[in-house]
Amino acid sequence: MTRVTSFNLFQCSECGQRHVLPNYGSVSGYIPRDFNVSSDSLRVCQRCSSKKPLRNFIPLGVIYKPERDSTPKFLRKIRKILDKNYKGEEPYPSELYPDLDIKPFDAAEYFPPSVMKYYETYGGYPNWYVELRAAQIKER
Repeated sequence: MTRVTSFNLFQCSECGQRHVLPNYGSVSGYIPRDFNVSSDSLRVCQRCSSKKPLRNFIPLGVIYKPERDSTPKFLRKIRKILDKNYKGEEPYPSELYPDLDIKPFDAAEYFPPSVMKYYETYGGYPNWYVELRAAQIKER
């Protein structure tokens, strides 16, 4: 099973869009296309579509995967009312920022169909995806 342990956070030097690039703790079954990342590997900004080597993106640090909330979903609202310090489950880094990909952003192809179905069924796409999709539609 392929396991992501953390994410490197990068910022585009041209438009300021932040991106994440996964760090893998273990890989088995198949090797992800972004497994071997060198500073010379070409990446594409998902906002401005500029293609440049990874070293031309500004590194902002590492974001670790958040711990999963073990509270059952039906109890989270009650816990939030009773416990003033409870903030709910922390968002996953890929929910906050797009992946630093090797191809330009295309709203129709970014998520696999199963993920798109999940977002449509259970509560909306990430904010960054909605913004980039709206900008892409506006450009056409």
